[in-house]
Amino acid sequence: MDGLRRPVGEQPAQVYWVRRALVLLAAVVLVGALWFIVSSLVSSGGEEDPAAPASTEPDSTVSPAAQSTAADDPSRACTAEDVTVSAVASPTQVNVGSMPAFEVSVEHTGASPCSLSSNGEGTALVVRSGTDVYYDSAWCPDQPVFTDADWILQEGAREALQATWTGQRYNEACEPGDVAPAGYFVAEIAVGGVSAGETQFQMVE
Repeated sequence: MDGLRRPVGEQPAQVYWVRRALVLLAAVVLVGALWFIVSSLVSSGGEEDPAAPASTEPDSTVSPAAQSTAADDPSRACTAEDVTVSAVASPTQVNVGSMPAFEVSVEHTGASPCSLSSNGEGTALVVRSGTDVYYDSAWCPDQPVFTDADWILQEGAREALQATWTGQRYNEACEPGDVAPAGYFVAEIAVGGVSAGETQFQMVE
């Protein structure tokens, strides 16, 4: 113990005390550096990386009730998920020079109300034989395909429409030409963008 309190050696005692103080100071600096490094690692591990991508999970603040209200808005346009459109030629055989007619049915098959316009955007009538187009309602924007009607369709509702064709070939300027000859034709009909598919009929002599 005397060696610790009174250093023994060839050097003056002051030299030994200075050396001890330097060693102690170095130890304190080393411990402080280690504590700083460990603290930095721990704190950085708990912070969110600002460069990390934002969460793609849906916003849980939108309640199911709000979503249901939006789906039940009757002013929204009907889509193919809401209505089924079907069409038949009436009759399926038409004399050359006569006017073919098509009976169209619109049925609401969805779960919430929606609105539909008979001559809204997406309503169309195209008549062709093979790939030869005789009439396209897009060529005649001033001639509505159906009688104007606007509906708010509830679940299970049905509506009926009728479309006709003059039985003549038209050009893209909506100018009628020759009467269509005998043969098989196809009518492609859509109401408000919802297609009824193809309806076949025959022109006969």
